[in-house]
Amino acid sequence: MCGIVGYLGSREAVPVLLKGLKQLEYRGYDSSGIGVLHRKKIKVVKEEGKLARLEAKITEKIPSTVGIGHTRWATHGGVTTENAHPHCGPEGRVAVVHNGIIDNFALLKKELEARGNVFLSETDSEVVAHLVELYMDHGPEKAVSMALDRLDGTYGMLILFRDFPDMIIGARNGSPLVVGVGQKEMFLASDAMAFAGYTQNAIFIEDGEMVVLNSDEYRVVNRQNIQIKKSVEELNLDSGGHNKLGYSHFLLKEIFEQPESVFRAMGQGGRLLSEYGTSLLGGLNMDKRDFFDIKKIHILAMGTAQYAGEIGKYIIEELARIPVEVSDASELCGINPIVDKHTIFVAISQSGETRDTIAAVQEIKQKGGRVLGILNAVGSTLARMTDGGAYIHAGSEISVASTKAFTSQVTVLALLALMIGRTRDISLHRGKELVAELMALPDKIRTILAKAEDIKDMAEELKNHNSVMYMGRGINFPVAMEAALKLKEVSYIHAEAYSAGSLKHGPLALISEDIPSVFICTKGDYQEKTISNIQEVRARNGRVLVISNYEDESLRKVADKLFVVPDSDPLLSPLLTIIPCQLLGFYTALTLGRDIDQPRNLAKSVTTD
Repeated sequence: MCGIVGYLGSREAVPVLLKGLKQLEYRGYDSSGIGVLHRKKIKVVKEEGKLARLEAKITEKIPSTVGIGHTRWATHGGVTTENAHPHCGPEGRVAVVHNGIIDNFALLKKELEARGNVFLSETDSEVVAHLVELYMDHGPEKAVSMALDRLDGTYGMLILFRDFPDMIIGARNGSPLVVGVGQKEMFLASDAMAFAGYTQNAIFIEDGEMVVLNSDEYRVVNRQNIQIKKSVEELNLDSGGHNKLGYSHFLLKEIFEQPESVFRAMGQGGRLLSEYGTSLLGGLNMDKRDFFDIKKIHILAMGTAQYAGEIGKYIIEELARIPVEVSDASELCGINPIVDKHTIFVAISQSGETRDTIAAVQEIKQKGGRVLGILNAVGSTLARMTDGGAYIHAGSEISVASTKAFTSQVTVLALLALMIGRTRDISLHRGKELVAELMALPDKIRTILAKAEDIKDMAEELKNHNSVMYMGRGINFPVAMEAALKLKEVSYIHAEAYSAGSLKHGPLALISEDIPSVFICTKGDYQEKTISNIQEVRARNGRVLVISNYEDESLRKVADKLFVVPDSDPLLSPLLTIIPCQLLGFYTALTLGRDIDQPRNLAKSVTTD
């Protein structure tokens, strides 16, 4: 979603801001802009479209050592240069970049217009700049504080002042904000990745806090203007993930990184205890005896992470024999969730900043619930809110469409299931089998990737259709859901997933030669039933592509195109069958010439309501 970055120090601010925005580019945006203090004025340059267009617009050097920048994903007002940030006050005394939504902006705007203020954009954010400037006679810190008191809604914002050249003020309420502490220089951003390469030292700002930055110091206060002591945390930021390393797209690079990312999710083997046939996730902050008290696991997530949770449900229920519920986090707060001491909640998020998941966790914790996190981003809001958990160690994921985070999330859920299951029903023998199967996954994924070119034929099959159906039974159903999402995200082809068992309950009416179907069909309990469903589709002239982990005459007979992945334990098969599905989405989008890494209308980290 939107990204903000600020810089104050001795470097040239413009290159620092542009680099910061570039490192936030993966979050998705539709316009960008910077504001720097130059010749005792705030100079703003902004442009709709890609960051390259903003860079092209900056045709001459703008000497300055302080400034703010923004990548915008439109909410209030269309995608225009006028609506891009920063926004200035009427006299140009302040400039503001803002993530979030100001709920009462219409009332405030009406009030300010009655005072004679003229607005240049359709955004809610411009109201903030006008409000702060209205109170500037009280000094910058007091002016920001008075403006914040008038705002309802969510924000992570930075304010730059024309008359105070060694100051940037930031404030947070519901949208992330982190300070980067350098040597006589300060950074302020919505994501620490913005200052990767400059400093590893960070301070995380919490909701209701305001931070006042000078080039060599920072001060954090709460809404009562009481100073808060903050500790500096050392991060492990790696800006190397922003290199495609010879791949044409970040999505393809990240698909091919999965043998390594899945291995890292297993702690490079360190999270698996072969001798005891179990796993160890030390960050859960739970004793083995605590597992006996768990009566239910409730997973909260959105999008791809939710589908990882759906696969986790099958694995946990089978291995740990604990009922699992998976919820769309955005729906949970509105239904007054039931929380009890025997239910463990698990929040899954790649970024750790997914606004809906954060809101759900806040509600559950307010009710006294215990929440674990399965996250990728160290130091994120969810990482600091949850009572424990496990990092997936997927590394930077730059493509908006998630791939390696998904397989790493499923891997960690499998480790969690094995760890709890070994305290319950799983024997030592079965535990050792699963450990061996987990350790074999990276090489099996490499085997699939070595045949990536074979998927291109399937992509050619799909590219000329407006709609595609994905189907699977049992644990293959959530694989079909994630596969359909991947195709939708990057190719813009409509795709729907159904359980193959539901085919006759409505979806069969859609089947025709114009709508191909992709079946996930693996060995096991549902094998023959799925073959039967495929035959039903073929009987109605539907084309059928099959992703499977076996091959025999009956399957070859019903599949128009067939891709076979290596065999595995049935519970781990989604970690293999999803790989060709990811490649199918990629190659279909490639043949259609889509913007694969930054699909239209989508953002990487959905941080605002």
